[in-house]
Amino acid sequence: MSYFNRFYKKEKLVNRSFQIDENLYFKLEYLSKNVYDASISKLVNASIEQMISNENICIYGKKNKSSISRSFLIRESLLNGLYNLKEKYGLSICLLVNMSIRNAIIEEENENKARIMKIKMFR
Repeated sequence: MSYFNRFYKKEKLVNRSFQIDENLYFKLEYLSKNVYDASISKLVNASIEQMISNENICIYGKKNKSSISRSFLIRESLLNGLYNLKEKYGLSICLLVNMSIRNAIIEEENENKARIMKIKMFR
C-alpha cells in the first residue's frame, strides 16, 4: 500500500452554486476551520461521495428556514453521481447536497458523542 493512497487522483473540479441550509453551512465552516485540514468544498465532496455510495436518502424537515447560496468545487464524478440520484429519486441536486451534508454532520456529531462517552468511562 502506498503512503499516498489516502489522496485522490487529480480530477476535473466543477464550480457549482447551491442553496445550503444556513445551520449546515455554519457547521461545515466550523469543521473546516477548527477540526479538519480540509476546505469546505472538500468536506462537501466527502459528504456527497458517502451519500452516493450508500444512497442514504432521508428527507428531513428544516427547522431553520434560512438558506444561503454558496459555490463549491465539486469533483466531476460526484456531480455525475448526483445527477444519477436525481434521476433515480426525483429530487433536486440542491436537496441531495443538503441531505448529504446533514448526514455527514449527524454522523460526525454521533462519533463525537461516542468519543466523549469513552473518555468518561475511563476516568
